[in-house]
Amino acid sequence: MRVNTEVQLVEPHVFDLILYLIEHRGRLVSRDELFKNLWSGREVCDATLSNTIKCARAAIGDDGEQQAIIRTTRGRGYQFIAEIKGTSIGANNSTISKPSASPTSSPIFTALSTKRHLISLLAVTLLLIFIMSEIWSPASEITVSNAANDNKQKSIAVLPFRNLSELEKDVFFTEGVHDDLLVHISKISAIKSISRSSVMTYHNSSKNMQTIGKELNVSTILQGSVQRAADQIRINVHLVNTLTNENIWAESYTRILTAKNIFDIQEEIAKNIAIELETALSPKELAYIEKLPTQNLSALEAYFRAKESSRKNNSDGYQQAIIHLEHAVKLDPNFSTAYALLANFQVGQIYWLGLSPKEQIAKAKALIAITMKLDSNSSELYLAIGWLKRYEQDFSAADAAFKTAIKLSPNNAEAYAAYAGLYMSTLKNSPQAISLLLKAASLSPKDDNLPIELAQAFIYVGRFDEAKSIIEDIIARKPNFSIAHRKLSFIKYFAEHNITGSLRSLYKSVELDPVPFYFMVLGFNHASIGDKKQAIAWFNYTLQLAPEFEGANYCQGLIHTLNGDYNAAVDSYLKIPKIFEMGHVPMYYLMKASIQTQRLAEVMEHFQINFPELFQAEFKVDTTNFIAALALGRLLKQKGETVQANRLFKASLQVAKKRIHGSWTDNQYNWVVKIHLAMGNKEAALKAFADVVEEGWFSEELINDDEYHVLRDEPLFQQLQQTMKHRLKLEQEKLSKMRINGELYSIPTIL
Repeated sequence: MRVNTEVQLVEPHVFDLILYLIEHRGRLVSRDELFKNLWSGREVCDATLSNTIKCARAAIGDDGEQQAIIRTTRGRGYQFIAEIKGTSIGANNSTISKPSASPTSSPIFTALSTKRHLISLLAVTLLLIFIMSEIWSPASEITVSNAANDNKQKSIAVLPFRNLSELEKDVFFTEGVHDDLLVHISKISAIKSISRSSVMTYHNSSKNMQTIGKELNVSTILQGSVQRAADQIRINVHLVNTLTNENIWAESYTRILTAKNIFDIQEEIAKNIAIELETALSPKELAYIEKLPTQNLSALEAYFRAKESSRKNNSDGYQQAIIHLEHAVKLDPNFSTAYALLANFQVGQIYWLGLSPKEQIAKAKALIAITMKLDSNSSELYLAIGWLKRYEQDFSAADAAFKTAIKLSPNNAEAYAAYAGLYMSTLKNSPQAISLLLKAASLSPKDDNLPIELAQAFIYVGRFDEAKSIIEDIIARKPNFSIAHRKLSFIKYFAEHNITGSLRSLYKSVELDPVPFYFMVLGFNHASIGDKKQAIAWFNYTLQLAPEFEGANYCQGLIHTLNGDYNAAVDSYLKIPKIFEMGHVPMYYLMKASIQTQRLAEVMEHFQINFPELFQAEFKVDTTNFIAALALGRLLKQKGETVQANRLFKASLQVAKKRIHGSWTDNQYNWVVKIHLAMGNKEAALKAFADVVEEGWFSEELINDDEYHVLRDEPLFQQLQQTMKHRLKLEQEKLSKMRINGELYSIPTIL
């Protein structure tokens, strides 16, 4: 869309909303009317509409405070109120223009008449879809589009198959066959297919096909059943038109029970679906569909059991999955898909169990090498490579791997979500992460893991209300979903500055799933509220639980720092790997401890080894290294090398000013204040500190940090400190009540 000659990148639903409000500008449009006409019966929450309104305003130069173009009538709806001046959309330029307005004049928005310009509207819509597909780079072959714009004539949901076997234990087998068939169909790029996690919500559902079709935004549904008895397997399927509720095609397959026959049946079903949906399969798609991953039935069953275990989405489930996959590749050393999935889970164990990063990376690399030899065109292989490279902080290689995974399997919602995670982990492009997650959600609209990640992306861009709405909705439906409680703890900490509330949610999370990293976070939260004894206890527990955890040396360093043993703290901080998830925050603590102990030489050598680029005449500072740049600048200034130090300070300040909420770059570490102090800019530091307090931040460190000594005599600083002390006292009182009421999660005993 073009506004005042400038191209605005907007999602299709945002564009549709703007047009709808213009067409009905003479009256108030209710929220229900917008849901009905713009989302066509799809289940979306109020937060989705609120966000779309916010994006629409941003695109046309309006905001929620001015409401000069789109007015909100609370509790009733919205109205387009700006003056309309003719039309300027044509098939030749495909733009929407907004004439310039002076600051004192009413905004003027140029609109179109849909009856007169139907062809032009189509051109604009196509242009928008093209723009959305080109957000990354011209080299990218991935297209992000809204679910409402997918070709419904070539879309399918494969509902959970019924288990007709006599044994209840065969449920895993039926689900495995269903899951594998979904993977086959997902490789057909011209057919939109819904992921397993979404279709499984319709297990034993009484809803009719037309209703399910509307909810999943698909034109066809495949139903089926699996029965195995003795040495026979029978799979029945039928394809239904969701618009008419009529059967399109049905077939029954009865074969001898072998792995090859199972894959042959899946191949035939996938090909028949392509025929019925009038889709030509490319040579690559045919090759994948006809590929036989394993001929060993026991190995296939072990693989099915691994997938079943991993769906628990917790540390215990992934441990079980690894055991099953190791059994599968032992039974069939040529089972490439099992190797790829095993590599992925081995990297995940660094996070889930706190296992040695060095050992887990070595295992994953060996498994990836085997998979590459067996099948170098597997989407699962490149997904595993992407996860590994992301962990190693080789972000360009991870980017390429995730793109390849999506290219090889265009309907792979997990690959889109993993790619979004890359953008969030580098803290560089949260809007792009949101676009990717929306694409993943269109492929898996019922998967609660995706809105969890979308909420995290919303947190990063400061859209806390929308994130909280998503998380609370999931917790209401799934009160034991540990990841949701973790995300809620982030919102309470970063958005509401409710440290005790954050602790309560975090306690619930680790009680449900004891992930080592979050025991360490418990220590951070207790330290920030001034509960040093409990903070040290949680850091020590993390070390006992996972002595090889990637954050173990950070925990140990923090214990020494809290105890005032700065020499021991330096020793611990020096051992922290550069790829540690907390970014470069530990490097700042290392710098401070080295100044306390005058161990500058060895710490400087550490920086030269790990951050050689920052010593160059030309260097790049971004979200991945600006804290290290600040710390190095402080060390150089201490040595009298002020020129390079000031260059590092200026570069890190530019990055620190670009707020990324809810991360280690956020204002709980008040980086902008620290940088101004390092540069000797007392006035700017005081103003930045006032901003930190105004946002609602407070912590023991913010109150007692010795870096603020130059501000101590300033009346404003003293006033701000008193505000923080009052907030801290209130939180400490709430923590005391939690302890008295037995609400604090007790530190488990390590046997």
